[in-house]
Amino acid sequence: MKNAISIRNMQALHLYESGQLDEIQSLLLFSALLESGLINQMEPSYRETANQLIENGFLNFDGTLTKKCYE
Repeated sequence: MKNAISIRNMQALHLYESGQLDEIQSLLLFSALLESGLINQMEPSYRETANQLIENGFLNFDGTLTKKCYE
């Protein structure tokens, strides 16, 4: 079920929205949303954040983390 949101991602979204995720946790959340394709079904603000993470070199288009994340 590639386009189904998991309970874990739902919990992570709630924590993200309430400002309780750190930078690494947020990157992993957006990575999972990109990898699953769910980002395309999310509100525009989520897609904009994903695009910013891609443009800033933290994530690839497929959701994989870049080397910049490990620096």
